[in-house]
Amino acid sequence: MIRFALIVASTLGFVLTAAMGNLMVPLLRAFQSRQQPTRPPEQERPDAAPGPDPDEAPERPAQPPTMGGLCLMVGVLAAVGVGWTAACVAEPQLLGTEGLLSTRLLIALFGALLFGGVGLADDLARIRRRAPLGLRRGTRLLLEAGAGAVVALPGLGYVELGVLAPLVWEVGLVALAESVRIADGIDGLCCGTAFAAQLGLMLCMTILGWFPLAVFPAALAGALMAFLLWNFPPARLRLGSVGSLFLAGALGCAPLCIGWPDLALPLGLPYWLEGGMVAVQIVVYQITHGKKQLFRTAPLHRWMEVRGSSAVQIFYTFCVLALLGTAMALQWAKIS
Repeated sequence: MIRFALIVASTLGFVLTAAMGNLMVPLLRAFQSRQQPTRPPEQERPDAAPGPDPDEAPERPAQPPTMGGLCLMVGVLAAVGVGWTAACVAEPQLLGTEGLLSTRLLIALFGALLFGGVGLADDLARIRRRAPLGLRRGTRLLLEAGAGAVVALPGLGYVELGVLAPLVWEVGLVALAESVRIADGIDGLCCGTAFAAQLGLMLCMTILGWFPLAVFPAALAGALMAFLLWNFPPARLRLGSVGSLFLAGALGCAPLCIGWPDLALPLGLPYWLEGGMVAVQIVVYQITHGKKQLFRTAPLHRWMEVRGSSAVQIFYTFCVLALLGTAMALQWAKIS
């Protein structure tokens, strides 16, 4: 019967997200047609230097960046609720105190929602003309650290690192969130890689004996499959910061709630490569006082783009990396 609950969660996640996406895409298309260009023409800016302004973010088709991510979150939450209810109806003992399964599931959901809330604040700031790049970096990192602290404190009882557990995993959650947010720069990249990661997480939970809690990654995988219908390049619906940080929270908090936070290392392989490349680039730049850059550009998807790879080629490359990380996580779970 638990298998039936997983099927219900994944199917409902797909159906709900597909339905909301099918409704949202034409609404966003109508919004874009009414949106006026916000950038003044060059003749009205006599003081502007010729060529593109390096301080401005690359322009994307105008649309509220929160819509896609919110559609994904609503579909996942509804699917998890129905799937968990079906699992508890089949096996009422899941509601008992043994294993604290309900508590662990709530920790994972609450953590993902907290990070999604940080992304929502970032997107709302980006909508305003005065803050096209979203929240300031320090503010965003502080909010992510706060979300990580709230989720990591219960991890003290799940991870055998003693008092260091909350601190270590809070740093890991913030690093993962920033890496996933960076990866959202190419259409379909976060969605495709997260789909593979959630499938791998569902299988790892099954192998490790946490089969009932797999309703969360199952629902998220179904929702991501539906979202990819509109997010595949060229995207008609985007995750925004709210969606990408929600995915980061899910990938980080779900392994934590079962006492296996290290599963996020192989499952998040594409994201760690993205964030690691940026971190190395910044360190080299600071050490050389701005005189040298290790890479021509960063992160990895921008480096591939500069070398002539199309968005579709980058998407498939990262999906292969995600599948490699999934295989590593499964092997890790089997030998443990």
